[in-house]
Amino acid sequence: MSARRGALFLALALAAGSCAPHALAPPPGLAPHAEPLSLLGSGPLIVPFGATVGGFRVGGLSAIARAADGTYLAVVDNEGEKPARVFRLAFAVSESGVAPPPGKTPLEVPIAAIPLAGFNGKNFDGEGLALEPSGEMLISSETEPSIREFSPDGRTLRSLPVPDLFLAGRQGRGIRNNLGFESLTLAPGGEVLWTANERALQQDAPEDLARPSPVRLLRYERRNGGFVPEAQFVYEVEPLRQRAGAGFQTRGLSDLLALPGGDLLALEREFVEGRGLAIQIFRISLAGATDVSGVESLAGQSWTPVRKTLVYDFARSGFVPDNIEGMAFGPPLPDGSRTLVLVSDNNFNPLEKTQIVALRLRL
Repeated sequence: MSARRGALFLALALAAGSCAPHALAPPPGLAPHAEPLSLLGSGPLIVPFGATVGGFRVGGLSAIARAADGTYLAVVDNEGEKPARVFRLAFAVSESGVAPPPGKTPLEVPIAAIPLAGFNGKNFDGEGLALEPSGEMLISSETEPSIREFSPDGRTLRSLPVPDLFLAGRQGRGIRNNLGFESLTLAPGGEVLWTANERALQQDAPEDLARPSPVRLLRYERRNGGFVPEAQFVYEVEPLRQRAGAGFQTRGLSDLLALPGGDLLALEREFVEGRGLAIQIFRISLAGATDVSGVESLAGQSWTPVRKTLVYDFARSGFVPDNIEGMAFGPPLPDGSRTLVLVSDNNFNPLEKTQIVALRLRL
């Protein structure tokens, strides 16, 4: 969300202190005992605003992935002309929620910084992150949009091909400003990669926050050592749930997470000035959905979107969520259930918080 950051800063400043009273009512049909996802602990771990590591300020965390050693990598969206980078984080996830490692403080959760060679906040807007089994990092930048593969130490290895219909800078075609590849997830097994535009492409639908926004889930498949685009499916981002005046407001698809068996989880984030943030997670089924990869414009065409089911609403969480953007699998719990870890992007704004949250997964 970096290009919209100025407007978001102003909106958050105006809304600060007023978000909690305007928390959304829980949606019907999600009784606590039946929720596929439920909060672990009582709230988030907050990384203090003054945290630094490797000479870098910690903030702007837009995606997260769990590494083989149990630490986590989180990509920074951008910060002016400072180097693009990934932070390595260490924290514990348990039935009690998220906590620093034993003997450590929240300031010590960031343990290393990995600069991405040749990139800074002007030419790279990191938003999605997936880790390959070999340890290489796949990172999406939303402004072009692009997906690149980086070595574990931050060197560019290759760029993935992106279908022309997504590309920015074309009148009436491609992504809208900074509404590109906000999400990235590698399916179990490492052979399928998913991303999506945050809101509808210009040629697919007019921008209307009061109506569903058809975005394209883009599926890559591994071939000859790399990934190539193979299919596209329509996912409809929800209309705004909160209504307010004429101030800044937005809703989009912030992240995806591939589940075993082929379904996906989708993280939608909404902000309305004067009302605050609404964060929801949906389960996606592709069964029966139309592959629209050969359709240049969805306008006036017939297609069947993916099916989506609400599985968690942060209005139930008991705390005020910040700008949650990233989602990844965490460690298993002692009873064998899985966990999800989510992270928020504080936009390097002292009015916002870097939150790390854990949910129990029962799908």
